[in-house]
Amino acid sequence: MLARDCWLQFFNRKGINMRYTPVTKKSLFSAAVCALLAAAPAIATIYDEAVSGDLSNDPAAPTALTLTPGSNSVSGTVAGFPQFGGTDPQDWVSFTIPTGFVMVSYVNARYNSADDQGFTGFQFGSSFSGDPFMAISYAGYAHFGFAATNPDKNPVAASTVGLNLLPLMADPSFAPGATGFTPPLAAGTYTFLIQQGDPVTTGYRFNMTVRSVSVPEPGSSLCLLGMGGLAILALRRRLGYLDRRIR
Repeated sequence: MLARDCWLQFFNRKGINMRYTPVTKKSLFSAAVCALLAAAPAIATIYDEAVSGDLSNDPAAPTALTLTPGSNSVSGTVAGFPQFGGTDPQDWVSFTIPTGFVMVSYVNARYNSADDQGFTGFQFGSSFSGDPFMAISYAGYAHFGFAATNPDKNPVAASTVGLNLLPLMADPSFAPGATGFTPPLAAGTYTFLIQQGDPVTTGYRFNMTVRSVSVPEPGSSLCLLGMGGLAILALRRRLGYLDRRIR
């Protein structure tokens, strides 16, 4: 069972492993080019609790939001269960993905708290049924925060800030007991929980990227096209240099 925002007893914990990759000037240049060519569109804030008020505290009636193509942002605060001295433990929100589109990312863009981590998970449908403290109630779930521990067999805390949580939430070793899903999320409605069980005010922001099913992953073709163009430019300059030398 889940106790507050933490999994207890039958889950082994783990953070997120990061692999070291050697960095060279060439690789940095290539990465910069790809980043520029595949720059994300402006983020649309579809809900901000500081402006629009508290998100729903009722799993049967979550705040209903429709995602738009591009990047969508939701931000708010949660602050612990009353029995532990808190005031606002859960935010419930349903995201509707329009027909012809998919949600490719659920990024923990910001986390401000004196607590190491919070909890997030989702279920298919426009409301949440079942026990929110049982893993089987979720299609996928994860702890999030600047030092989150997750049940994937290595108890090392790691930051999730800036990470796309969807692939992690879909991993059975990362979210044991969940019913499972395959990213990206197809058109339809999904109910998400964002939770902080401890009596600590926790600020968060999640960014959801939505794209057309007919559009390839951002950065793939554009990056290849850009790098190809740079290669052609470099070749032309090299040939020009040789031509000048021959003359």
